[in-house]
Amino acid sequence: VRPLLPFDSASERILAYLRMFLGQEIEGEELEVVSGISEYARRVREWRVEFGFPIRHTGSRYVLEREQPDGDKAELWRTLNKIRRTEVAARDKMLALFRALPIGTPITTLQLRYVTDNKDMRRVRELRTQLGWRIMTRQTGMPQLKPGYYVLADPEPMEPHDRQIEPKVVVQVLQRDKTRCQKCHWHPNERVPGDPRQYLEIHHITWHVEGGENELENLATLCNVDHKTVHTLKLDAGRFRQWVRSPD
Repeated sequence: VRPLLPFDSASERILAYLRMFLGQEIEGEELEVVSGISEYARRVREWRVEFGFPIRHTGSRYVLEREQPDGDKAELWRTLNKIRRTEVAARDKMLALFRALPIGTPITTLQLRYVTDNKDMRRVRELRTQLGWRIMTRQTGMPQLKPGYYVLADPEPMEPHDRQIEPKVVVQVLQRDKTRCQKCHWHPNERVPGDPRQYLEIHHITWHVEGGENELENLATLCNVDHKTVHTLKLDAGRFRQWVRSPD
C-alpha cells in the first residue's frame, strides 16, 4: 500500500507522489486515489506542459523521468499563453510567436494553431508572401526541417519590391544559379550551426529604386550575408559585377 500525502492541492499531491517513485511506472488509478480527484490526467498534463516536468505516459501509466523540470519548455508555455490571450488577429498572433522566440527557433503547426485557436495555416503563407517575413519550411529554403515545422530566419522582413518577384522568375533565377550564392557559392544544403549564412535571396543587380526590373537578367542569387553586404556597400550594377567575380 502506497502512502497518502499531506498536501492541500491535488496537483501538489500528484507531483509529490511521482517524485517519491522517480523513474517508476505509476498507474492512473493510484494518482486518482492519492489526489482525491478524477481529473488527475489533466493535472499531470499541467505539470508536464505548463511547468516542464518530463513525465512520460503510456495509456494510463505515468513515469516522472527526472526530478527537475525543463525551464525552457515552461517558459515556452507561458509565451504561448500570453500570445493566445492577446486581442489581435490570428495572423498577428502567429507573427508575435515567431518574433518572441530566438531567430531560427523551429515552431510547430500545433503551436501556431494553439495561439490562434486552430485558425488555418494559410496565414503563415500570407506573412511570407504578402508581408515579406522570411519564414522557412522544408519546401521554402530549409530542406532539413521536419514536416509541420517553421523557422523565422531573419528579424526583418524583405523589402516590398523583393516580395513582388513572381515565383516562376525566382525559380528561373535559382535554377540558372544552381541554387548557390553567386559570391561565396554557398548552398542551403551546406547550412551548419553557427554559420550566419542561413538562406538565399534574390538581388536586383540594377536596384529596384533605380528602375531595375524583376526580370531574369537583372536578378542574382546571393546568400543572406552577401546580400546584406551588397546593400551596405551600396554597389551599383557595374561595381556589383566586379565584386561578385572578385576573390574574397
